[in-house]
Amino acid sequence: LKETRGFCSRVYRELARLFEARGDPAMAAAAAPTRPEAAAPQLLDTQHEDHVHDVAWDYYARRLATCSSDGTVKIFAADGEATAHEATITGHGGPVWQVCWAHPRYGQVVASCGYDGQVLVHKEDAPGRWTAVHAWSGGEGASVNAVCWAPEGAGVLQLACAASDGRATILAHDATSGEWAASSFLASPLGLTSCSWCPVEATGSATAEGALVPRLATGGCDALVKVWRREDPNADAWDLEPVANGGKAHTGWVRDVAFSPFYGEPKPCLISCSDDKSVLVWTRNDLNGPWASRVVTTCDAPVWRVAWSVAGCVLAVSSGDDAVSLWKESVAGDWHELAEPEEAAT
Repeated sequence: LKETRGFCSRVYRELARLFEARGDPAMAAAAAPTRPEAAAPQLLDTQHEDHVHDVAWDYYARRLATCSSDGTVKIFAADGEATAHEATITGHGGPVWQVCWAHPRYGQVVASCGYDGQVLVHKEDAPGRWTAVHAWSGGEGASVNAVCWAPEGAGVLQLACAASDGRATILAHDATSGEWAASSFLASPLGLTSCSWCPVEATGSATAEGALVPRLATGGCDALVKVWRREDPNADAWDLEPVANGGKAHTGWVRDVAFSPFYGEPKPCLISCSDDKSVLVWTRNDLNGPWASRVVTTCDAPVWRVAWSVAGCVLAVSSGDDAVSLWKESVAGDWHELAEPEEAAT
């Protein structure tokens, strides 16, 4: 799409030059390509009383959830340039590290995790009224650093949790009984910082018979990126997929991992970032081969978070020097930073 827009712009410029040469300034002005004005950044007063650690849009980008060291989660309605505070959710006994919305087919559901070792799931049962429907704690006091809902295509409401004790926990909801089941496995002996589900439509996420094979990426304090798969949905065992060099591509803590959303491209794509200031992209062209990494960029400070656009074509990178940059992959496989606001909209 970017290449098409560039071609059209060149055509319009040539037409404008021809009309101007013919002495027709009105037609020249009409043919000249126009550049849309960049929208001014909008600032939101979250009313938190301490550092804000995470923000998350809901599925339709109409509501925003924030979480903070003040131990609360706040919900805002976003309508164009207007935002309004709707609710404050409490329940954590310390800093809240991350917040995540479930798919709307399950209602308005938000999960949060924090330093107190708790994972809380809240559901809106009336406008502005949120009720805790599940609370989970590992029981050993380990901080839970990340939560991530499974893709809607998984067919079950389930949540992945990454904790400082190195365990990844899957919380699965039984729609019939209303009960939640928890299963855990050790993903890193030095502690986990992040987790991300692979899209169910991506290559390798199903058996030859068509049965779903869930896959989960984790990042840890051991500087390793790992991808796990569960062949048997009735078992708690997760197997490690082959990763080049054992997943050792970063030289510092892996701060975040994020699978690209699936919108037509079957090849799975995973992004990781680290204290070593690098952002890497991981792909696996051959199901029998390992995941391999390439460098997207190296920043001037440790990189804390990475996030994909809804369509999975633009990558946002957040680093410790208060910088946020947008990146896009070319047809040739090279990554370049988007310097113009309109480029990020393609």
